[in-house]
Amino acid sequence: MKALFAALTLLTAVAASAQTAPTIAPPPGQATGIAPPASSTEFRGGDDNEFRRGRRGTMVVVEREDMERRLADLEKLLGEAFNRRGNVSKSKLREAYDELNDLRELVSEAPEMRGGHGHGGNHNPTPIPPPAPAYQPIADGKLQKLMSSMSREPFAEDKMHVLEEVVGSHYFLVGQVQQVLNQFQFSQDRLNAVRMLWSRVLDRQNSFELYNSFQFSQDKAELKRILAN
Repeated sequence: MKALFAALTLLTAVAASAQTAPTIAPPPGQATGIAPPASSTEFRGGDDNEFRRGRRGTMVVVEREDMERRLADLEKLLGEAFNRRGNVSKSKLREAYDELNDLRELVSEAPEMRGGHGHGGNHNPTPIPPPAPAYQPIADGKLQKLMSSMSREPFAEDKMHVLEEVVGSHYFLVGQVQQVLNQFQFSQDRLNAVRMLWSRVLDRQNSFELYNSFQFSQDKAELKRILAN
């Protein structure tokens, strides 16, 4: 929003500077110097109050790069208009006012930040809800169904097949991984389960809790190597 307010301020300052620029005496035999018209409606092609009735005081969305580029063009045009060997260039000045008109229309037609279409700044903008997390751990209900399916399989290999069907489409927390490990009796099967699940764990900072699922030092050493990958 600071960028937009700065852009609007610069537009107003540029227009004011163009209108209050000193008149430069022309060379002998030429017409008098050109000043901007008393009303800018000649160049904007519309009611001067049209922009004032627009969205001043209402935050809108504009492209930063496009606004910066067009403001630079406007500044260049005005500079060329008033610095051409002491003569004011009418064509450059007209181009500058046309560019100013386009910028005003851009701001006037830009969508409002609050997503509405009302005018004025007396209404509080609708708060924008925070984005949903990109990844969510498996739901408790889904996890319990997984546990139930695994518990019905008598062999570790079959339990692993059930787990494989779920891992590819879900993420896990360390506490949920511990529940999965409890489905296996032998440490080697538990290590294989960790290998399968580790890339899908969201809270890896809690990995130390997994050591509680292993009794022997050699198994804990292997777990450490798995967690390091």
